Amino acid sequence: MKQAERIGWIDTLRAFAVFAIVLGHTLRNVTVVYPWLYSFHVPLCVLTSGIVFHVGQKKFGTFLKEKFRALMIPYYCFALISIALYAILGSKMEKTVEGGWWYDVSPLQSVIGMLYANSGTGLMRWNMPLWYIPMIFVLLLMAFWIFRSKDDLKWNITVFLSSALVAFILCEEIKLPNLPFGLETAIYMFPFFALGKVIGSIKGKFTRKSILAKIAVTVGCLAVGTFMTIGNGQVSYNADSYGTHGFGYFLVMATMLCVGFVSLAMCFPNGVTPINYVGRNTVGIMIMHKFPILFFVGLFPISKKLIGTYPLVASIMVVILSIGMCLAVSEVIYRVCPIVLGRRKR
Repeated sequence: MKQAERIGWIDTLRAFAVFAIVLGHTLRNVTVVYPWLYSFHVPLCVLTSGIVFHVGQKKFGTFLKEKFRALMIPYYCFALISIALYAILGSKMEKTVEGGWWYDVSPLQSVIGMLYANSGTGLMRWNMPLWYIPMIFVLLLMAFWIFRSKDDLKWNITVFLSSALVAFILCEEIKLPNLPFGLETAIYMFPFFALGKVIGSIKGKFTRKSILAKIAVTVGCLAVGTFMTIGNGQVSYNADSYGTHGFGYFLVMATMLCVGFVSLAMCFPNGVTPINYVGRNTVGIMIMHKFPILFFVGLFPISKKLIGTYPLVASIMVVILSIGMCLAVSEVIYRVCPIVLGRRKR
């Protein structure tokens, strides 16, 4: 969205989704919060993209160029930086963060992993969180054709239900392999994008509801979704593994949690100004946050000790510092070479 068109609560929602992703990449050995975060953080990010998505009169070529500049140029720039650092430092620092079983990835394998752009191959160890960028790029290209000619509430609901059915069949019955640019994950996540389109179609009506109605929806959905996470195990988007009870259960669980957080964000129509700033700069955070996390978790002795002693509190502090560092570096890049973050010159 252009600056003048931004909606406060959506920026706040996007900021929370990114915060949840970064926290999920920082937490260690927190048996309750960790699987809870993974049960919704990626779907919530995808859903926010659906809320604001609109094709308009754009031709596919124009749309493709815009999204390639906004997403894939930052992806390739920071993938190459990550590969270079990985080649210099080796896997030692990464191993201190991940722990357990490990294997090295050669520079050639790293480049192949960058071009194939699917973390499920194991060839993106140099910066695993980058898998999201090519995945959402492919998902947006799919969305262009699906919503190009129709974009109303009835159609959006139809797409949500049909894409959920298709994703369920492909995940549970066919089990798609690791496809280029994470295409299989884009298919599995598309129902949440379509749900975002549904919410975008009705957001004007819901935002006018009383605060008590919003609180009731928030509490009800979050309670049901959180209860469903109990016993479902770990969700892994890299491995396209959606918990003990399967993809259908995950779809309902993540939908409840996402709707709950959307309703919560709507309680603050103008959003929260400092948090909105984070929501306006999510690309920089998504592609850079692994660097400060590796520093705090892998190299900085004080934070390593604190995370080991007070994992949740210390991890939240590390996330706040990491996001702040990403935002500061993003501001410098915007002024020096904005194309690196997919922006035009101001």
